[in-house]
Amino acid sequence: MTATLTGKERILLGIKQRNEDEKLNKAQQLAATENAPQPKNIAAGVRQREKSFPLVSASTMTDNPVQIEWLVENILEQGSLNLLFGEPASGKSLFALDWAFCMTAGMDWHDYRTKETDVVIIAGEGFAGMKRRLKALEVKYQMKAPEKLFISERPAQLQDEENAAFVADSIKAICPNPGLVIIDTLHRNMDGDENSSKDIGKFINNLDMHLKPLGAAILVVHHSGHGNKDRSRGSSSIRAAMDAEFSANKTDNSITLTCHKAKDFEALDPLQFTLKPTELGWFDEDDEPMTSVYLEYEGEATAKKKGKLSAKDETVLASLDSAIVEYGIEPTTEIKLKFDGFNSPIGKMQKIVNIDHWREKAYPLIVVTGNNPENAKRVAFNRCSGKLLSQGLIVKSDNYVWRVFEG
Repeated sequence: MTATLTGKERILLGIKQRNEDEKLNKAQQLAATENAPQPKNIAAGVRQREKSFPLVSASTMTDNPVQIEWLVENILEQGSLNLLFGEPASGKSLFALDWAFCMTAGMDWHDYRTKETDVVIIAGEGFAGMKRRLKALEVKYQMKAPEKLFISERPAQLQDEENAAFVADSIKAICPNPGLVIIDTLHRNMDGDENSSKDIGKFINNLDMHLKPLGAAILVVHHSGHGNKDRSRGSSSIRAAMDAEFSANKTDNSITLTCHKAKDFEALDPLQFTLKPTELGWFDEDDEPMTSVYLEYEGEATAKKKGKLSAKDETVLASLDSAIVEYGIEPTTEIKLKFDGFNSPIGKMQKIVNIDHWREKAYPLIVVTGNNPENAKRVAFNRCSGKLLSQGLIVKSDNYVWRVFEG
């Protein structure tokens, strides 16, 4: 006579039978895998897996030239990981926002060409201040903030892998093809210890695994070290992980942008900027005009020892003389107040010229080769004009340039 099972006993028996069936299935699958014919041409008999570790022959890596694809010429490379650090109120976030504005608007950042692309800023603090800085850039560039620029309304804890994946999915939903993701600042976007190489390792790994696969370069904005403004705060593994590293250093009203690390390209010379206050066209509760600041480019920060000019340098310099003769105008009052030398006998006769008129005279004289002569001429012109600036032979302010003469 068969015993009657209780409800509980039937459940336990069913679970036991299911577990035994699962073990049998796994054993059968393992046996099938071991007995399956192995693919040929696998080094050292290593079994081919569903997702193999990628290897390529070194001989194929040099078949075609590899050109750097710039997001901001000579500064941010496509797909790279970058750090921009500085003390509080040093202007570091102004640089990041200015780059993002120009990239999304499809326009050059001063003398540096940008690639038009979408940009996402993960803003950790100061959302009201961000609005004012954006409005100041609208004043600077005389245009509305680009629609391709997206800004978060709260920080993201990117040390946590689940949250990093959530942020990446959110970006893909709103901005499917970002060229740059800016994290401002590191401290506000991770809940770990920035002095811990283990915590920083998790943070960097999440950037590599979740944000960079979006096709974006990453720019991390960070604070400078305590007592040492020439290095970033926290673990040395932060700097080690970066492809490029920059600092913003403020003295009085002047800010210097310096490249401290450039892994795969020649570091640019330090660049000088001043803070330009501007009214926003907004008014506070007392009906007083609201103001903010933007960066005004002043040229290279340090004058190098004068060296011998190449024939191309001399040609470009001579073209400036031609442009001044044809298009030169009197220096503006603002330029006369900002720069010395206009009260000397020679300075009183000095003319300035718009840089576009200089390009107009220089480009036909620059001899280049290659499939893209216009781009090659632009690069050659920028290199020559940068050299003339660094040697103190010319001065540039806003879009105007002029010669420097002794006396």
